[in-house]
Amino acid sequence: MEPQAGKEKKRIMRPLMEACGIDVFKTARANGFEVDTKKETYGTWNYFALVLIE
Repeated sequence: MEPQAGKEKKRIMRPLMEACGIDVFKTARANGFEVDTKKETYGTWNYFALVLIE
């Protein structure tokens, strides 16, 4: 039954915003968020998400 579970998970997955042509940095900045890239792998991180309602 495990292979079926993998197929089901793929069916409900959503694509990344970048894959849909959305510029995440530009969108976040346009909505008042300060966004920058970091070379360090430590410290605090900000995560952004988009909720689409039909």
